[in-house]
Amino acid sequence: MKKISVIIFAMILVMNVSGCKKEEAAKTVANNGIINFMTGDVTATTDGKTIKVNVGDAVTQGMVIKTGAKSVVDIYFNSSVIRILEKSSVVMKELVKDLQSNKELSEFYVENGKLFSKVSRKLVEGEKFSVTSPTAVAGVRGTEFLVEEENGKSKISCIEGTVAVKEPEKADTEYVLVEAGKEAEIEKGKPVSVSDLKQQNLENIRRIKEEIKELREDIRRKFEEQREEIRKAVVEQKEANKQRVEDQKAMDKANVEAIKGSTKEQAEQIKGDISGKQEEAKEAVKQFEKPDVSGAKPTIKKFDVKKPGSEE
Repeated sequence: MKKISVIIFAMILVMNVSGCKKEEAAKTVANNGIINFMTGDVTATTDGKTIKVNVGDAVTQGMVIKTGAKSVVDIYFNSSVIRILEKSSVVMKELVKDLQSNKELSEFYVENGKLFSKVSRKLVEGEKFSVTSPTAVAGVRGTEFLVEEENGKSKISCIEGTVAVKEPEKADTEYVLVEAGKEAEIEKGKPVSVSDLKQQNLENIRRIKEEIKELREDIRRKFEEQREEIRKAVVEQKEANKQRVEDQKAMDKANVEAIKGSTKEQAEQIKGDISGKQEEAKEAVKQFEKPDVSGAKPTIKKFDVKKPGSEE
């Protein structure tokens, strides 16, 4: 009996744990991105399948985005945008949103190459936007920064806000703050080195920012143009539909009039045919009631009657 009770208790515990996991899983949804601009050779790999991407394609958690030489791609999310520069490989490691708190959790893993990030609003407690690489972890609180990973070394350049960086195996208490105008270099086994942002890197980041701004303006302008085109198309379609309705009404009216005319003509013809048949019937009845007896008149023979006293 005791053994049965233990088994039942274990089953209840497993069911509760399973239920909690399902409830926890249901609290988050995918926070997918969308490709808004690209140039050159850009591919996406999901579940071992690699395809070339196009503007408007969705970017999902676990996807690996790769760019070729002289190729870039911009990916927009709800409150951030990332630009993957040429000859880079970036994993969309985490892209989820908490349904209850409405907080976003985003993490990107730079296998190699360069990734520029712009978070358009200040993150609140519990939200996450981080960029990791084989040699660095960078966490932000509303900022613009560039992560470069090459040959086992990483560089984090901050142009606005603050970035907290550390080596992947270090504890969270060992983050080093990199403020705007600074850059950090991280190499395995060496302490984080922070220095002033080199002018060349500063110009590169500013150029990237301007390009993204221009792209946003271009996207907005194209959106307005498309909206105006759609509006005009809708108006033209309404007018065309209205004209078709009027044409159809006119055609229907003409058909009705034609049918009426044809029906009247047929009615007159039928009436004439009926009148003719009636006359023929009347004539037949008359002939039947007054038979022709002209050929049946009897011949009466005349006899000479002599008076008494005549010679003969």
